[in-house]
Amino acid sequence: MDRNRVKRRKRRRWMGYLAFLVLVLTGAGILCLAMFFRTKEITVSGNDRYTAEELISASGIQLEQNIFTVDRGRTAQQIMGVFSYLEEVRIVPVMPTTVEIQVVESVPQLAVVNSAESYSLLSTGGRVIEQCLGLAGEELPLVLGTSLAWCDQGAYPRKLPPEVTSRRHKEHREATQEELEGVRVMQTLEYITASAEKAGMELCYIDVSDDLCTSILWDKRVLIQLGTELELDRKMAFAKAILEEELGEDFTGTIDVSVLPKNSRAYTREAKAEEFIHPFYLEHYYKY
Repeated sequence: MDRNRVKRRKRRRWMGYLAFLVLVLTGAGILCLAMFFRTKEITVSGNDRYTAEELISASGIQLEQNIFTVDRGRTAQQIMGVFSYLEEVRIVPVMPTTVEIQVVESVPQLAVVNSAESYSLLSTGGRVIEQCLGLAGEELPLVLGTSLAWCDQGAYPRKLPPEVTSRRHKEHREATQEELEGVRVMQTLEYITASAEKAGMELCYIDVSDDLCTSILWDKRVLIQLGTELELDRKMAFAKAILEEELGEDFTGTIDVSVLPKNSRAYTREAKAEEFIHPFYLEHYYKY
């Protein structure tokens, strides 16, 4: 009995020593964090459009702030919210006294024609990086048959807002028709641009007005009717092969590959440009 009591006392004593050691180490760690690793320098990399001073100011990071107390996720989102031409932001603590803001700037990929008075500039990441006035002047493929004028600059149309996706959100609501249309269009554009890049095809415009029959204009003279996204890579490659191997350089008309998944065939039809090119494109862009 006495021997067991002695063992228990020793065990409690060692546990007390261990707890004291943990407290000492924790205190020492907190003291080190408080005394050391203070932000002495904030650097920025990857920026070209925006100055380092602009990005640092938007971050809210303060000198003398401990580099490990910076909320990296919130700070990155804060910077993204201010500057629409950014595709990615990372906050990286660099020991012992530096915080680095790493940015990837957006690359314009498509111009969504909202009307004759405005268009939305889309990045490769699907972000509305700018809402512009007038006709699109950039050398980019156009998107016809939809509008993103309702989107805020810096928004991602393919992402529904939290108040739609989370039923626990205090302002929960159903998605609007514009939001649902935005998601559909962005998914279609993602498929089309990826397949076109894989096939090595440069497009004049993408017509997304019919979700069951997307079409693209190539070289201002050939309309390729793709149908749905089913086997899109195969359709695009097949259309390119027809253009290069079967049709002459003076061919103007349509290639229908929408039936390709069913019967492995395509249909070509020679026609005048005004018979198949989108009227808006024909009026505002075709002659230039």
